[in-house]
Amino acid sequence: MRDVTTERRLQLIQQIRSRYKEDRYDMSNRERILYGRESVRPWEEDGDDPEWEQMPQSSFRLRILLAVLLFAAVVAIDTNGTSLWGITAEKVYQIISEDYEDKIEEWVETLSR
Repeated sequence: MRDVTTERRLQLIQQIRSRYKEDRYDMSNRERILYGRESVRPWEEDGDDPEWEQMPQSSFRLRILLAVLLFAAVVAIDTNGTSLWGITAEKVYQIISEDYEDKIEEWVETLSR
């Protein structure tokens, strides 16, 4: 499998896409015959499926970057002994280590009423 060239891979991808379009065309014809559907779906006009071309966008990298930046900010505040907008490192540690179980249980009980 390692000796497969890029050209052969492109041929395989083209073959798969061609088969996919043929299957969609056949399904469309079957729907027309069985159900009398004459309307054309928007992606059938161009022959392209928008879901096939469009890849979902993920915000995972952005969230990781923000987490790293926040962590670096807390470390910088702690090493310098300063505060950022009135927030000290001790305050951050206190908020992180606080037990929220009672508050969550109270909130759930309020919602269940």
